[in-house]
Amino acid sequence: MKDRIKELAKSVEAEVIAHRNHFHTYPEVSFKEAETSAYIKAELDKYGIQHKAVSTSVIGRVKGQKAGKTVAFRADIAALAMQEKSDSPYRSKNDGVMHACGHDAHAAALLGLAKIFSANTDLIEGEVVFIFQHAEEQLPGGAIELVKAKVMDDIDVIFGAHLSLNHDTGTVGYSKGITMASADRFEITLNGKGGHGAQPHETTDSLLAGTALIGQLQSIVSRNVSPLVPAVLSVCFFNSGTAFNIIPDSSSLGGTVRSCDEDTRSLIKNRVHTIAKNIAAAYDLECKINYEMGYPVLSCDRATVEKAIESISNLAGYKVEEMPPIMGGEDFAYYTREKPGAFFFVGSRNREKGIVNPHHSPFFDIDEKTIANIVEVFLVSYFSAIK
Repeated sequence: MKDRIKELAKSVEAEVIAHRNHFHTYPEVSFKEAETSAYIKAELDKYGIQHKAVSTSVIGRVKGQKAGKTVAFRADIAALAMQEKSDSPYRSKNDGVMHACGHDAHAAALLGLAKIFSANTDLIEGEVVFIFQHAEEQLPGGAIELVKAKVMDDIDVIFGAHLSLNHDTGTVGYSKGITMASADRFEITLNGKGGHGAQPHETTDSLLAGTALIGQLQSIVSRNVSPLVPAVLSVCFFNSGTAFNIIPDSSSLGGTVRSCDEDTRSLIKNRVHTIAKNIAAAYDLECKINYEMGYPVLSCDRATVEKAIESISNLAGYKVEEMPPIMGGEDFAYYTREKPGAFFFVGSRNREKGIVNPHHSPFFDIDEKTIANIVEVFLVSYFSAIK
């Protein structure tokens, strides 16, 4: 079977590279992936795969010749709102939009997997579901919408993968249990009374309070969260003032919070509210807090991960690497709250080819070999799941 998997992935390699280059050339941001979805539907039609749409997501299904499990595979399809700066022949033609995270490759790989299974239904025991998911890049994300639409109801196990520029091509990273952090965000606005910079005693200084608040917010993780528990609070913007001699009447700041368990997540949220309100009161200011709970913690099923990784490690050309949880967020977490699942990081870094720019870089690119590797990882995962 290992040789067959290699042959199957090789048979679609040129095609999936072409798919990826198309997606990369014509990227679309979250909730606006209409042309991307249309392209996917057209390809599934060519393969004779039944499909349906939920928003701009596309869900295809193929039944096998034998009874068995329903196994799902998910690829995200949204791009980022940023300008590409590379000079590649497939660079983005949509101004201000770029596939700078690898979702183009994920979608291409899943199309390759769909073609393989549509042409080899004898390999399927049960049914295979292909989820081309919209809006992973923007809250509330597309996964929760698909869960609400009952896409997960008859699925037994689900797999996802993300290419990784933190790993060399041929490496597959994984975690058992907690895999990625929750991803929340906050914005705090302090409103007071501005005035002349030479008469600060006649103002209630929102800028001064804002700087104090930044310092105190940084104390939450260092003083309220156990040093043995992963957590991050980063203030990422601070807006205040317009001139050298005017004390502003309003200041705003915001950032992101990452944690790996719900207790810590709640603790940080409560502390942000308490500290912000108390500092505002101390400086005689009004305080408005917008705290948005984002994607939950992604936790993978240990048994599902172990079975798949054992099979991947036996596949020629791969090495596997167990990872600690990473603090990035991923709405695949909504699926694994519903059913057992596994999520892998498929290496795409190739120093010899100069493919080293990180995710979300305007020069981001991938080792094209990665796309077929994702196909192989998905195929191996499928056979591990139906054992």
